Amino acid sequence: MGRLRRYLVNLMRGTLALLLIFLWNIRRDGSHWAIPVTFFTGWLIISWLLFPVLRERFSKLYVKNDAGMTSYKTAALAAHQEDMRQSHKDRRWTSNGVTVNPWAYQSGNTQSTDDILNPIYLFCEHLLISVVFMLLGPVILVVSILVKRVRRGVLHTK
Repeated sequence: MGRLRRYLVNLMRGTLALLLIFLWNIRRDGSHWAIPVTFFTGWLIISWLLFPVLRERFSKLYVKNDAGMTSYKTAALAAHQEDMRQSHKDRRWTSNGVTVNPWAYQSGNTQSTDDILNPIYLFCEHLLISVVFMLLGPVILVVSILVKRVRRGVLHTK
């Protein structure tokens, strides 16, 4: 994917956060709605233009990592099954040499909202990160560049 295309795609991803912030600042002027043009509006436009650079620089924040997200119901079932495996005696559940609990659930997981809520949670998390980048984008970019230069300078002097 070309750099320009990647920039434009990331710019479009930041548009939702920008619109949410603009809607927060919307005003009613007589018979129509308007967004007042202020320093804050200009700051948001600059942050929006820098958003793709921030998204690339902090790409680890946008990685889907929901492996550890399980519902209480699923965790309780896993704990129960582990408990049952460790505490049965004299292999009472054994039939033909296979250690199985015939009364256990037929499914390895429960009917829970894990598959529904995880994507919603990740969407909200990424949207929150995007809003923070919109509000503090230029500051975060300048600080990250300065930290990178200081680190590079400290490493080269040793």
